[in-house]
Amino acid sequence: MIALKYNKRTFPLIGAIIVFVLSFSVLYFGDNIGLSDNGDFRRVLLVNNLEYADDTDYYYLFKQDYKMNIEGESFWDKVSYLCETNNEEEIYSSPHFIIIKASKVMNFMMNTILVKDETNYNIAYLAFIYILMLSMAAWGIFTFFADEALKLRIAVFCVFIFMFCDAGYLLYFNSFYGEPLQYVSLMMLIALGLLIYKRPTIPKVASFFVSLYFFAGAKLANVPYSVIMSLMALSFVFLREDKRYRIGIGICVIFAAVCIGKLYVSIPDWMHNDTTYQSVFFGAVKESETPEKDLKQLGIDEKYLPLVNTHAYMDDGEYKIDITTPEFQNDFYDRVSKARVAFFYLRHPVRFVKKIAFSIENSSSLRPLNSGTSETVLMSYSNRYSGWSNLRVAMKLLYNPYIVFAIAVLLSIYVALVHVYLVRSKKQTPGRQFYLIMAMYVLLVGLWINMCLPILGNGEADIMKHMFLFANCMDVLFAGIIIGIVNMHNRNRIAALAVMAVTVMLLQIEPPKDKVEFGSYNGEPLKWEVMREYEDGSAELVTEKCVDSRMFDDENNMWETSDLRQWLNSDFISEFTMKEISQIVPQSNEVMLTYNDRGLAESGDHTHYWSATRGEVNDLSETAYKYYVDDIVYIPTLDMMRDIDMSKPYWVLCPYGYNDRMQRYMTGDGFILHTNVDNIYGVRAAVRVKLNEVD
Repeated sequence: MIALKYNKRTFPLIGAIIVFVLSFSVLYFGDNIGLSDNGDFRRVLLVNNLEYADDTDYYYLFKQDYKMNIEGESFWDKVSYLCETNNEEEIYSSPHFIIIKASKVMNFMMNTILVKDETNYNIAYLAFIYILMLSMAAWGIFTFFADEALKLRIAVFCVFIFMFCDAGYLLYFNSFYGEPLQYVSLMMLIALGLLIYKRPTIPKVASFFVSLYFFAGAKLANVPYSVIMSLMALSFVFLREDKRYRIGIGICVIFAAVCIGKLYVSIPDWMHNDTTYQSVFFGAVKESETPEKDLKQLGIDEKYLPLVNTHAYMDDGEYKIDITTPEFQNDFYDRVSKARVAFFYLRHPVRFVKKIAFSIENSSSLRPLNSGTSETVLMSYSNRYSGWSNLRVAMKLLYNPYIVFAIAVLLSIYVALVHVYLVRSKKQTPGRQFYLIMAMYVLLVGLWINMCLPILGNGEADIMKHMFLFANCMDVLFAGIIIGIVNMHNRNRIAALAVMAVTVMLLQIEPPKDKVEFGSYNGEPLKWEVMREYEDGSAELVTEKCVDSRMFDDENNMWETSDLRQWLNSDFISEFTMKEISQIVPQSNEVMLTYNDRGLAESGDHTHYWSATRGEVNDLSETAYKYYVDDIVYIPTLDMMRDIDMSKPYWVLCPYGYNDRMQRYMTGDGFILHTNVDNIYGVRAAVRVKLNEVD
């Protein structure tokens, strides 16, 4: 009996230690990895009296070291100053700052002990806090399952290690984004919810609401969901009947409601204004066929029609109307609210569903794809311990709109049926029945809210990052399904796995492309895929595989003068016969321009917006700054991205719009990212040929 208890206690402890060690290894075993700034760090650094130690290329390189501003004479004066907030900046309240200040104090104490520069700030101490919180959550989850069968304990452990210690989640720990606190707080909430169900106590309930406060403040968009969770957490009172316990829960709920309410009230006007602007002009009316009618329904003057398809973070020179004037403040910000946008979508449900489908497709990646992970190579992406990140993309299961919609609907029906079953069942006590019902509703509401709220509250701007919580919730749901399958009887388990396998296999099926042989390179005939056929009998071809690996250029991302274009039209086709060269039809390609090169534009009135998904990479490209180049041999264009096969990373004919030295490329898993032009990636050649003359 003693040995049995010992094993039950050691399983959660050993599991938590493994999570802790593995997390540190992912971030620091080898070159340190984390996430670079995409513009969100600035307000966090200012508020917390931090600054870059070296601000060179901080948008594209992960930075390990920063500088702390310190004032005071004595040790404790300095510690006190480290815990202060810079009130000169327009800020919002956030428990995120508590974690950052704690990491500053840890840095200062270690600097003092090691006799180092006291202003040095190593972000590893912030990551340490997050890793510790994740390990505590793992301990709680493992403790809940400690009494279960060995196969179930092993399944829970493996799922947690494989999915929730993946670099897609852990990379956030080495950053100043709010997502890591959101992630570890959610995992803590899950762990505490399980432990409260198992053995309810006031300290556990209090810890639950503290975690809920951190979850709500990590990203202020979480506030609505947090309010719902706090109300549903009232079901804790049914797990025990003693008066003191129920009074404690009441106090916790009231305290949580007040604290979460203060978080919402603290949101500054600029944040409300920016998100409202984007929810309208880069959300509800974006790419609308009837923008005048839509603006009228939203109560917006038609004179602001030129702002349609613009977002709140463009350069001032790109707006056709000054959005900083008191007139615009009165006409738009003072009149339009998120509620009005919600009512607009109620009148246009089809459009809303399409927007949600777009959001779901952008939940495929766990980490923001516009942030580098390396300290040394611009916009480099680490693949260290990314098995789950890669698998969830390869399966095409958790971000397919049709499947996700079906899961959400089926889950809603399932919860309703379980509700009925639990009410009628006599196997559970009434209190535990109610708790289970509320827990399922929390999961269900969270799924729907996090599916819809990003597009409703902020439009399509930075949507991939804003879908992080939804992706996290889908992973939690998927993990629950896997654990449930493990716990099934053999026959049911085989059937469930078969259904899942067939679904994944069907998602991999793509219609075959016509292929031809044309030309040669390095003494080998070249195989091409037919991408598009024209009425004149010609066709656009792309090499089936990368023909070589080269840099785009050593200076800038201008396609017309690039080293890659020169190589394709000289060395690459040097082995083509005269007949083959005569069969190539010159192709006029539209090429996007960066903001700094907009003076060369032959058409367009804005910088080409950044989008990483294949279906949206050419979003609003028709109206972006561009010029036209007559090409013989070129590289894949934006309009090929939806249908082109994926292979190893290769260059794409599109510069990154906000940097003259960065070019777009497609990754092996189908995202279109950007990197420095002097980095080396694969080359897939493209030509337009007279197909009827090709052997």
